[in-house]
Amino acid sequence: MTSLVLDLAPEPASAPTARAAVRDLLAIAWAGADVKDLSRRIDDAVLVTSELVSNAIRHGSGRVALTAVARIEALGPVLTLECSDDGEWSEPPESLLSKPFDPIVHTELNALDDGGRGLQIVRRLCTQLTIEQKFPGSRISARLG
Repeated sequence: MTSLVLDLAPEPASAPTARAAVRDLLAIAWAGADVKDLSRRIDDAVLVTSELVSNAIRHGSGRVALTAVARIEALGPVLTLECSDDGEWSEPPESLLSKPFDPIVHTELNALDDGGRGLQIVRRLCTQLTIEQKFPGSRISARLG
């Protein structure tokens, strides 16, 4: 098991920092994984990292904390991410948390909207996603693999 903890400033430049740190972590932790699509899995993990950190910066306030734990289990590589902020809590739509993902539920999104798709993408890529309130702010936990 290999892990990292980042304390990130609430600014857009923190997302690339988090992506690079997670990519470096996975290059080490998953180096021995015997899977043919490892590159795609790393790309998916970096995308999820980017979305979680970007959402915390956009919707939260104060510092953003990111914890990543990577390991190889019997069924393959696993990454667990936890991202938290001190922003004001807003209840996530239930449809974002349902599994399996139902694209019909999300047809109400306007093609011209600036956002609203990130957590849907994260939900599709993760085997587990939890969004919870903390005081203050919110915490999102995601598992890939």
